[in-house]
Amino acid sequence: MNQYSPIETKMANYLYDDMAEEEIVEFERELSADAELSESYRVNKLVKEYLTSKVQLEELKSDPSLAEAERLADLAFGNTHIADNQTVTYPGKKRRPGRKIYIYSTAIAAAIAILVVFRFVAPFANTDRMFQDYYVPLDASDYSQRGDVNDLYEQLSEGINSYIQGDYQLSNSLFKQMETVYTNQPEVQLFNALTYMGLEQYEPAREILDQYVETNFRYLPEALWYLSLCYLKTGDYDKAGEMLSQLEAYDGMYKEDAQSLVKKLRRIR
Repeated sequence: MNQYSPIETKMANYLYDDMAEEEIVEFERELSADAELSESYRVNKLVKEYLTSKVQLEELKSDPSLAEAERLADLAFGNTHIADNQTVTYPGKKRRPGRKIYIYSTAIAAAIAILVVFRFVAPFANTDRMFQDYYVPLDASDYSQRGDVNDLYEQLSEGINSYIQGDYQLSNSLFKQMETVYTNQPEVQLFNALTYMGLEQYEPAREILDQYVETNFRYLPEALWYLSLCYLKTGDYDKAGEMLSQLEAYDGMYKEDAQSLVKKLRRIR
């Protein structure tokens, strides 16, 4: 059973830009007509700004204010009771006694509860952390075994083995050499880009993968996935989302992660 009321859900969606245009117009009309709702929005907006300043999820978990926020969330949803003359301390505000503070703390608690449960803030405010959560070097153990045994096969094996071992500098050097001879070879292009990612050089990786997805069908899910991560790392969230949405057409290892990452990107775009 959903513990949040429709108005709380609307508030969260409005705060985090997850509404269609007509829903925004309707909710803003409600805000202008309801003074209490407008005040609740103002306080929730302050709480969002406070929480957004928390860069790491670990910081948020270890911050003493979170324990207070969770206590206030219990209060807001009826798990505890506060007396009229009891005071409450909450982030960024001074102590204020009485019934008024109950209204303010309840509004803040509601915001905190929504943010914590739906993980709106800390994991998504830091795109570097999001990238690290999703980026894993390609499991390339069988890529060098595809095709006939020839000079290209041997060079691919050396370059891919270096990539698997984490020697991205050597692997990148080998694939750049191969690129001068095998300019249209999918494995060469793909792994050349992946070695740049291993070296944390995301712009050249993005340029190679951008061209790759326009001209190749082989390894396309892999290319789309790593291209989306390059866009994420370089701050182009719209393009990252565009690449991820294409992965929904492919049943495979990237589909579920792509769907998950798309939802998170909506919170920061």
